[in-house]
Order: sequence, then structure tokens, then C-alpha cells
Amino acid sequence: MTVPVSPATAIHARQPRPRITFGTVLAFVAVFGRVVVAPMMLLIVFGLSKYLTSGRMFIEAPDSYFAFSAEDAVMVGGCTNCQVGCRTAALQMSLFGHNALMSKPLFENLYTMSLMNVSLSVNAIALVDTMEKGGMVCMSGFDEWGSPVTTFKGEPKMVVDVVHVLNLSVMPQVLLEVETAIDSRTDWVLEAHLRLFKFPTAKASADFSAVSVADFTIFPERTECRPNVSNSDIVGSKLALPTFGYDPLEVVPDILTLFPYSFNSSLPFVSRTIRATDESYDKVLQPLFHGYYGGCRVRVVNTTGVYIEEDCVVNQHWVNYGLMIQAPDDLPVCSTGDVCVHNYYNSLWEFVTEVDHSAKDRLKMAINVFRSRYADRVKLSLLPGVVVAQMLIMGVISLYQVMSHKRSVLLTQIWAYRCQNGRMQVLYLVQITYHLVTSSDLYYLGLATGTLTSEALTNLAFCFFVFSYSSINLLKARSGEQQLARHFRLTWETMQVFISIFTVRELYSVRQRSLVFILSLNGELLRKTTARGAATCNLSDSCIVFKHNLVLLAIVASIALGCVAASISYFTQKYLYWEVRRIDSSMPRKDLRAAFQRVGRSIKPEVGPTASCVFRDGPPLLTSFERHCLGAPFSNLFTDCGDFAYTTHEGRRCSTVEAILLTGFMFYGEHVYQAQDIVLLLLERLLPRKFTRTFNILFVRWRINKRTGNVSFPQSCTWFRASDDAFRLMEARPIS
Repeated sequence: MTVPVSPATAIHARQPRPRITFGTVLAFVAVFGRVVVAPMMLLIVFGLSKYLTSGRMFIEAPDSYFAFSAEDAVMVGGCTNCQVGCRTAALQMSLFGHNALMSKPLFENLYTMSLMNVSLSVNAIALVDTMEKGGMVCMSGFDEWGSPVTTFKGEPKMVVDVVHVLNLSVMPQVLLEVETAIDSRTDWVLEAHLRLFKFPTAKASADFSAVSVADFTIFPERTECRPNVSNSDIVGSKLALPTFGYDPLEVVPDILTLFPYSFNSSLPFVSRTIRATDESYDKVLQPLFHGYYGGCRVRVVNTTGVYIEEDCVVNQHWVNYGLMIQAPDDLPVCSTGDVCVHNYYNSLWEFVTEVDHSAKDRLKMAINVFRSRYADRVKLSLLPGVVVAQMLIMGVISLYQVMSHKRSVLLTQIWAYRCQNGRMQVLYLVQITYHLVTSSDLYYLGLATGTLTSEALTNLAFCFFVFSYSSINLLKARSGEQQLARHFRLTWETMQVFISIFTVRELYSVRQRSLVFILSLNGELLRKTTARGAATCNLSDSCIVFKHNLVLLAIVASIALGCVAASISYFTQKYLYWEVRRIDSSMPRKDLRAAFQRVGRSIKPEVGPTASCVFRDGPPLLTSFERHCLGAPFSNLFTDCGDFAYTTHEGRRCSTVEAILLTGFMFYGEHVYQAQDIVLLLLERLLPRKFTRTFNILFVRWRINKRTGNVSFPQSCTWFRASDDAFRLMEARPIS
């Protein structure tokens, strides 16, 4: 008994002129993007960037950049047991007297010495009572960076009163700033803190020595609220050190050229105005670094000499250090693998302080930082680029294997299926997963600090493309469905073009921007001063521990994109089905059944004969291709391809060219080969004949009978012998 098959289609029937449809556009975009655009972009990356030559994971010192970050996630800390009361803080501040500086040993001693013998004036005591009643936050102690700090935080007028009542020596320019902003809604902070100062040890030498000293500054908690107050001619000056034609700052270390100073000199000009890229406001003003000579603030340094504030009395203790120039602080933050991002910070620390409700007696400190940033040298891995190159090469080869004989939207769907299936998908996924697992912390660190190079961002885009593509392909292949799923294939292939463009665009748009949400959602900053930090951070002062590997994020994103592709495919099928029903609704009733049969074949194809029905009714009616090449009915391999599995050619029932190409076979010379063998046969054209003779590679092929259209039993031959076949692709034809 004959097995029912899908209706035959005569291949020589006259076809109307093809029109451009949505499927045609989709096929063109998929093929053009995968075979033309993607390889061209890969060649540009390989040829015009440092990717293959001197690519690095992070930007290095020559490429460092300057930026402002409000409440920077990398510089988050606190101070435990530091709410000592305003009286204690005022007693400590009063020990400065009217001196602008205090040495490090004396300053640190303030936090351990007894203050029983220190007293405040009547006005100071009254001010302390007012501060405590007014809710001023007074902090004094060692913060989590291990540095002693004393601050008064409150309304601008209260801060000004503290300076005047305690007779503190504060830089006139910052005092005028807070007086100008007296009606400001933000709190202002008076701070005494240790800072690093550099001083020259030899004439015309960049070899400067360093000393840590405590001095004062005043700043707003909200940096954008700082008024623009000029420092020029704000106070008179006098000559303190004649230099007789020599400029003490003619030669300086590079780190002294990064930030602006409060005195005029030959140092390179650095603007106070900084663009605030991540904030609702456009720009902010950074504080000016200090310079001291003899304990007095410097106003001018030139070839005539060093000029200081005219009402300051030189202290001989500080004269021994000569000209002292404030230097930035280098506070690296590292991964647990000891790869560090170096930050040269404006050491006039400005921070937001608030009570930490999660920890008793702790104040949280989030620093508004001005910094120049770069990272350690880490060589770039070429693995993602190599994997993408493998995928693109295989895509071109698959296109040749499928569309060498003819071109159609159906063959494009078959090409997409061939690209998305096979053993190579496992290899792609394993390679990229290994790279993401081992490099996850580095990518997180670079994104959180804005220090990834353009080559590293390209690598990340490669990783996302390969992982999402291969993982969804494997999920689809292992879903148990024996289907071509033609609508999904082209949709998924086309989506990759736009997903890749969007990913690259977004990654490059956040270059040199700190993605602080990565640290808040997925990271934990540990410092060496804590027990856990000491156990985790190795030799680093601070390190970031990331909770979730980047692979987890890639999995979630890939599944989401796969669901989008599946949804688009599903709704496309539904739309086409109902569109055909709408068009055919006006047809006569006798033609309606035939119309729905066409719809069923094109949108929801018939399932071919199953193995059970074949053997129950009798021996299977197989084509020679199914009998000798597949060993089973074509429907056993694909259950949704009944509409194009068979055709009638010269009066014989045949397997179509599309079915032959879909199952991985190809016409070459007078034989049918497995598609992967054709690649070796083409490669042989470029190699010497003696070369192929040395390899004992066996091919399996099937000879085509030109008269009957049948294929023979499988025949084996060597690579050398098969290369004697005709150097051309045979015309594709159905096989009976």
C-alpha cells in the first residue's frame, strides 16, 4: 500500500515574477549582516585597532582621564564611634590655635590624648551648646581608610561661626565661599584632615620628598552648590623666600600637574570647572590645592621668590621643609586577583555624612571625588575575537554549501538552520563561557570604574554575541523538536545583527564612565582595616568582591532575547495564517478547502509520514536518497517540512533539492557528498597534489545516475581520489 505523501510540485512550472516580501527583506538582512557586514567589521577591529598587536584590558597611565563622581561607589566608607559630641571636636580644633598646619604626630595624638587640661572660651562654650541644640553633626576619630579626621557639619552660618570663634586659620577663598552661600540649603562641612605635601630636595630636580600634615578646608556636601569665588587679590601678599631668578617649580613630578592650585606659578593651568556627566547639572567646581611656606599659605611662586599671605607669621619649624605643595592621594581599588585601578584623587576630601542605621554608632561617608584614573597593565585575551572569526567563517561556508546551486527565502532559512546547529555550537559556547568565568571580575571592575579600553569593550561585545547566539541555539536543538522552525531561524539570525549593533553602541557610550550601580547591586567594597578585608584583599588596601559571575547575567539576557525571538516567530506565523484566511474568505466555497491546504503547507506545514505508519501499512516508499543517504524517511528528521520534502520530476517521485541541502548533503561533480567533505575538496584546489596524497582521509559519496536520477549505494574513496572529480559543482536536481 502506498504511503501518503505531501502533494508533489512540478519544478518546471512557470513561476510568476517574484515580488519583494517581508520574508525576502528578512532573508537579505540576515545574510548581508552575517556574511558581509560582520566580517568587514571584524577585519576593521583586527586591522585598524590594537586588538591583535598591543591590546590591553584597561587604560594605562598615558590614557588616564579626569572626572568627577558624586558619592563615588568606589570611595564609600565610614567612621565608627566617631560621634563624640561637638565639645570634644571643638577642643581638638582649638589646639590648632591660629596655625594653618599641624604635624602628623601631633594631629594623631589629638584622638588619644586626654583633653581634661584643655578649656574653651566662654564664647566657644556657648557656640558648642548652640551647635548641639541646632543638630550640627560633629565627627572625630579614625575613619575606615585609617586616617584621623575631625569635622563640623551644619548650616553655612554655623560653620562660619566655628571658624571665627575658635580663631581657625582657614584659606580666605573657601571662607568667602561659605559666606557667599550663607543661604544655601545644603549643609557645609569644616574639616581637619591629614594631607600629603611634596617639597623639593634638590635644585631643578623632580625628585621631591613628602610629608603628611593636617590642615583645614570647608566644602558643601552637594558639590554643585559651591559658588564661583575668585582667589585673585583676595588677600595681600609679601615676599617670604627670595629665589634670585630661580623658579622652585620649574621642574616638578607629574602628579603635581594634575590639579589646580590656590597660588600663581609656572605649573600648568588646570581648570577648576569639571563636567559632571552623570548628574542632573552640567558642571561643578573643584577645590584648589594648597601650598605652604613656613606654615603660611603661598600666594605666588615665580623667579623672584615665594610670596605668602601678608598677615601670616613664618614658623621656623616649617621653614625647614621649604616650599610645600599639596599632592593628590593615590588610593587604588583592586579585584581579589590583585588587579588594581589607580586613582589620583583631589585630596581636599569632600564627602556626604549620614547615620548608618544598619550598624550601631557608625557614620557613613560617601566621597564626592575629583580624580584621574588608570589601571594596571593586563594583557587582552584574543579568545573572543577568535571565536567570532570561527563563527563567521563557518557562516560563509554554510552559505556556500546551501546556496551555491540556487537562491530562495527557503534556502536562506535552511542556511540559518545550518548556522545555528551542529557540533561547533558546543565549542563556541564552551570557549566563551570559560573566558567569561575567568575574566568576569576584570570586566566588572573595568565597567564600574570606567577603565576598560575600546578593545576590551569590543571583547565584551564579542562575548555577548557568541554566548547569546550559541546558548539559544543549543537550547533550541535540545528541546526535543525535530523541526526546521523556519520562521524562528531567520528571526533569530536577523535579531543578532541589531542586538550586536545595540550592544556595541551602548558599551562605547559608557566608556570612561563609572557604572556605580554595578557595585551597589553586585559588589562589596572591602578595606584592609576590616577583618574580612584583611582576609580577602591580599596585599591591597581595598578590594571589590563581586557576588555574581558575568555568565549569570549573560544567561538571563540570552534567555530573554531567545523568548523575544520565539514570540516574534509565533506572532508572525499567526499573522500570516490569519492574513491568508482573510484574503481567501472571498473565494468560492469549492476553492476554500484548497486555499486552507496551501496555508497549512506554507504556514503550518503538514507532518510527514511517521515511521510507525510506514511499517504498519507495508514497506516504506522511500526515494533512493532516503534509502541510501539517510537510511530513513525524511519526515523522521524534520516534522515540519512536508510541504517541500518531495516533488515530481520527469514522472518520478523525488526528494527535493531543499531537502537534500537541509540534511547536509551537496552536489559535486557526478556525486553527492556530505557538505563538510566539500570544504576539503575546495581546499584541495589550493594545495599541491602531493600534499593530499600524504593524508589517508576517506570520503563517503554517492554516484548519481543521470538517466534515472537515483543515487547509488554509499561508496568510499580517498581525499586524493575524490579530488580527481570535476572541479565544479554539479547542477542541483531532485533525487528519485
